[in-house]
Amino acid sequence: MKKIQLITALLAVSLGWLTSCVDLDITPTTIITSEDIYNENGIKAYMAGMYNHLPMEDFKYDVNSDGVGQGIGGGYFVGNGLSVWTFWSSTGEMVNRNNTGLALHRAGYWSGGFKIIRQANTLINNLPNYPELASRSKAWIAEAKFIRAYVYFQLAKRFGGLPKVFEAQVLDPNDESKLWVTRESHAGTYDFILKDLDEAIADMPDKSEAGRANKYVAAAFKSRVALHAATTARYGSEKFPDWEVDGVLLQGIPSGRANDYFKQAWDAAKLVENSTYYGLHRANANKADNYAEVWEKSDNNKESIWLRKFDFNMSVHSYNSMMCPPRMATEGGDRFNPTLDWIELFDGLPLDANGHFNAFDANGNYIVYDNCQQLWGNVEPRLKANILIPGNLYKGGMKLDLRAGIIKEAYDPAVDKFKKITVDDGAAESNLNSSSMWNKAAYPDKNPFRERTFLDWSTSASADQRDPYVRSDGVKIFKNGLDGPKINGTSGTNTISGFFGRKYLDISLPKSATVHQTSTQSWIEIRYAEVLLNRAEAAIELAQSGDATYNGANMLDDAFNCINDIRDRAGAKLLTSTAELSTDLAYTNWTNPGPKGQGGFVEAPNRALQIVRVERYKELAFESKIYWDLLRWFTYDTQIRQYRRRGLYSFMFSKGAVVDDNGIPDGKYIYDAKSCEEGSGRISFNVNNYYETIPSNELKNNPLLQKNRFQ
Repeated sequence: MKKIQLITALLAVSLGWLTSCVDLDITPTTIITSEDIYNENGIKAYMAGMYNHLPMEDFKYDVNSDGVGQGIGGGYFVGNGLSVWTFWSSTGEMVNRNNTGLALHRAGYWSGGFKIIRQANTLINNLPNYPELASRSKAWIAEAKFIRAYVYFQLAKRFGGLPKVFEAQVLDPNDESKLWVTRESHAGTYDFILKDLDEAIADMPDKSEAGRANKYVAAAFKSRVALHAATTARYGSEKFPDWEVDGVLLQGIPSGRANDYFKQAWDAAKLVENSTYYGLHRANANKADNYAEVWEKSDNNKESIWLRKFDFNMSVHSYNSMMCPPRMATEGGDRFNPTLDWIELFDGLPLDANGHFNAFDANGNYIVYDNCQQLWGNVEPRLKANILIPGNLYKGGMKLDLRAGIIKEAYDPAVDKFKKITVDDGAAESNLNSSSMWNKAAYPDKNPFRERTFLDWSTSASADQRDPYVRSDGVKIFKNGLDGPKINGTSGTNTISGFFGRKYLDISLPKSATVHQTSTQSWIEIRYAEVLLNRAEAAIELAQSGDATYNGANMLDDAFNCINDIRDRAGAKLLTSTAELSTDLAYTNWTNPGPKGQGGFVEAPNRALQIVRVERYKELAFESKIYWDLLRWFTYDTQIRQYRRRGLYSFMFSKGAVVDDNGIPDGKYIYDAKSCEEGSGRISFNVNNYYETIPSNELKNNPLLQKNRFQ
């Protein structure tokens, strides 16, 4: 055991030195020997070194760091930081007070990737030289090809075509040009990635220990890779002009290749279905609890296809402390505020014909809800499992206390009616404490909030230090709730959207234990729901482009079944027929031309593709998937253009409100949708960001390495 640990440690060091053809360094010969590696324990340690450095956007990913000293090359960070929320806040999924701009993935991941590729190449090339390992070599080589394919894909979706390096290169001091390699075409790059995955699928075992790949992990991943290639071929040239150098198409894939890639995606996803090991989690009859268990019980769950494990001895993270409500953490908190734009995608909330929140009666007055939970009573269970619900108990019995303000005691919820006070049109900034930003169509003379409500205008850093409103009967009520939402102009760390997210949180962990660098939840890199969505999307694309049937299956029927399987597990409304998967115009958002309806926030070429894309937004949010979806759909620059995030602001009538033993009140509520109080500035994605430029130092080191467009 000590030898394995030593080898693992040495590998961790060596991976920081081993390089690709690009930077021209060579492997130190004094770190590990072939005798250390080429035995069963040595191979396991060698594999562990590669897996530990795989570039995942997981709990350790930090878009704000270049990874120097602790990372695995520019673009990924595997130290003690966590800012993956910035990655999620650029797509409309969420926002927080510290990250209100548009954050892109960290640029520059190149040499770190080729270091891992070199490690994989070394194993692939050398294992056949050890006949005593022949009984295991085929599976190990296949696993190394999977790892190589995984890294190459992370590079391909950033840069396009890449150098194909399938040998562990050695520097000739008399001729360094032997290390120079030109780039393959964009399509050629995907082809050799998919070939690696095909060979991995053929030779890997059906099952593997947690954290390592197997045949079905490779198939699931292949469905992701092929789908990315297919949509790049279908949509890329329309948005980002193809980039050809010396006859090689480096950025852009011929559109005629799209259906071939869609078929590969469908086949790979279908293979996973045919296994007996993976499927949607359905162990709990309560659909909200069942959905939450996908993360809360991910280590023992058939939906988890591929995990990255964390534990106290080897690697911990800070997800719990950074992402939960600040009142429920000893340190950190407040980074996880889903947007109303995302919330509106789910069933069960009051929406208008355009798909936007609309809790008003027939006379245009706010609907009065009996308590803080009534609004959420009939929402899709999947949403209940994705957010923390006001009034519920979390973290050892702490009740979530959310409201923007209280309505003065003089106003009776049974008698007094209010028209909409703010403007919610996707464009207007509407701050509650503003003397100029309110709904002047309903209230032409003045902002009625000062007259009718108490907001918390204090600058106190914590909610429990703020001056409460004292009702005529002596009952004290916190104006802004203990958990927000935060109002513009005040300090504090509460939500700025009116919501706190739940996915991946350990809601049973007490506040005292919610501290940095103690979280051990596993990261789910691939789960079965994504595979079903990959398959549904590929099937719809095939059906719409001339392949109504494929491999004996009707493509629209197959997509219909995949989507309904996910919706049924989520407790969502089921599609009623394949007629809904039509080529009718997709719904559009706000003032954009075209039909309106729920889901118009998510752009798509037509209704069928919009349905599956909305399903991805709902199912895969906060999993580092939506960002790359927007890139491969080439809708990022139009969907996130002059985009202003929106939140939901609740107001409780102080009259009749009942306060519990902990001082938390509940009474009748009205709800107002509008732009976020903070983080409401417009953000836009630049069309030139669909691809990265090649790192300049790599261009210097390898004169054959062609530049990308715009560099």
